[in-house]
Amino acid sequence: LNEETGTAFIFATHDPRVMAFAQRVVELRDGRVINNGMQN
Repeated sequence: LNEETGTAFIFATHDPRVMAFAQRVVELRDGRVINNGMQN
């Protein structure tokens, strides 16, 4: 979607199968960022 329209899509999930489709994953624990990185 981002490449086609230049629009970002932000969502929250606990499902690793869904995360596999993301270009970038930001992990939170207790309201704090613990990992902020790009997916391969």
